[in-house]
Amino acid sequence: MINIFKMDLHRFRTNRVVYLLLLVFSAFQIFGIFMIKQYEQPGDGGLSIGTMNESQFMQYMLSQPPSWVLFYIVVFTVYFYMSEYNSRFYRNYITMKNSRLYSVLSKALILALFTLFILIVLTISNIVGKQLFFGHTELGDIGYFAKLLLGQFLLHWSFSVLILCVAVHTRNIVIGLSLGFVFALNVFGMLFSALESLQDQVQFTKYMLVNTIMSHLDYNTEDFIHVIAVSIISLLLFAAVAVRFKLKEDL
Repeated sequence: MINIFKMDLHRFRTNRVVYLLLLVFSAFQIFGIFMIKQYEQPGDGGLSIGTMNESQFMQYMLSQPPSWVLFYIVVFTVYFYMSEYNSRFYRNYITMKNSRLYSVLSKALILALFTLFILIVLTISNIVGKQLFFGHTELGDIGYFAKLLLGQFLLHWSFSVLILCVAVHTRNIVIGLSLGFVFALNVFGMLFSALESLQDQVQFTKYMLVNTIMSHLDYNTEDFIHVIAVSIISLLLFAAVAVRFKLKEDL
């Protein structure tokens, strides 16, 4: 397990695509804040975007469809897995005992690193963009912001493992990206929400992963427990499915 993780970590650290994705994401995030400033509407009783603290602004940005954070996670996850698969490098260790299990767990840990980095870049880009174009930057309550970051990290990490599951199953970069973008666009969430609106007895869409990511929640209430529960259950479920697919994979 340790050796496989070291190999994946080396690929992660030395891969220029990782840094390019983070740089492009930061540039477009700052540009997006510039565009928000250009088309900002006068306050209509709601909270003005320019006066939001970092916690409020991050939730506002993450709740706007489509989620660009999810798109970048899709691209990195499919690319990182398929680059090893297409090079056939995995054949050097796949016959070792439990290597298939360790390979999935190792890549899940790498996805956790990328998720952490992209959320850090998102936070820094938001602060820089708001200071440049709104002249206002306020972190807000530190405790609340820490819970928000923890919740969003777990949710986005769970999403990345979902995409890993897709990549392991499809073993095709085009199909993997296509299905990943479908999940990132929350197509299934919108379909189920439409079906749910036809009846009021069963309410299940609030437990769907992408719906939870894009919901504006209060992390000082039971919403925080809801986020942790959804993310951990999703993470364990998708990781188990990915391992099952990997164990059945032909060399």
